[in-house]
Amino acid sequence: MADISKCTGKWCKSKETCYRYTAKASMVWQSYSDFWRDTNKNENKCSHYWYNGQNDKLYREDTKLEANRLPIRRLFFDIETGYYILKIRAWQLKNYQSYFNPDDIEQEKEILCISYKWQYEREVYTLDNQQGEKQMLKEFIKIMGEADEIIAHNGDRFDIRFLRTRCLFHGVLMFPNYRTLDTLKKSRSRFLFASNKLDYLGKFTGVGGKKEHDGMQLWIDIVEGKNLERLEEMKRYCERDVIMLEDYYFIISPYITHNNNFAVLTGGAKWDCPECASTNVEMYRTYSTPMGVIRREMKCNDCKKQYKISNKNYMGMLEYISRINK
Repeated sequence: MADISKCTGKWCKSKETCYRYTAKASMVWQSYSDFWRDTNKNENKCSHYWYNGQNDKLYREDTKLEANRLPIRRLFFDIETGYYILKIRAWQLKNYQSYFNPDDIEQEKEILCISYKWQYEREVYTLDNQQGEKQMLKEFIKIMGEADEIIAHNGDRFDIRFLRTRCLFHGVLMFPNYRTLDTLKKSRSRFLFASNKLDYLGKFTGVGGKKEHDGMQLWIDIVEGKNLERLEEMKRYCERDVIMLEDYYFIISPYITHNNNFAVLTGGAKWDCPECASTNVEMYRTYSTPMGVIRREMKCNDCKKQYKISNKNYMGMLEYISRINK
């Protein structure tokens, strides 16, 4: 008997000699067919997942534990931008115009600084445009590429799109898509707050508000005055936003749906917690869809995340538990 779906590929300790891992895709598919046609074939069998009744406790335990040591690379970030400097031509001072002609732009809006931190780490890092906006973007795009998930407030609509716009301007390559979670979208879709601004959400959940500053004058001193001391003040303001963003995310996490499955990403099973990859989970409710499909609602006892899995995956979990308990 064999369960080919349990092959862990690159995580397997025998991958250097494994036929399935080193052979071409067409050859591997043919070997799968041969296995199912004739279960007595001995060649190309993987000792980790083929068993004769005595080794049925081998359920990728070694490789699963090894894979789960991989850290979850979740990136929190925020950007601060300047503003457009325009040359306005007007017939009179009283003007109700709400949209200005792009031909009036004398200086494009640029990114002043980018603050970011990795999940669970204390250090908050900040890049600023004193090294040049292009170099700042190159460094941060490389950091974004290391993340399994990127979290920002209004990141999908503004931060990432504006980063991509400035990368295009400077000719810096950037991936067209990232695995993201926008806390603004989650706040709007899952709750009914009086305001969805991060400052209000932080105060509402008790993590604190934004760092106070003197408003537009801070931006004027940096963009037009080139005041480096004021830039340092803005960097501290941006770093505070990132810390508050992480705290707010952890508070709302049990109440929102996940965008990524970190259990599977780090080598775990589909029934493990998709948020923290913990195996300390339990089923607390079963329901059926209108079409008669059974779904299982699960709960993580570590991070309190609630999520859904299919009945097939739940049956696989029960089978796995019965095997390791034998």
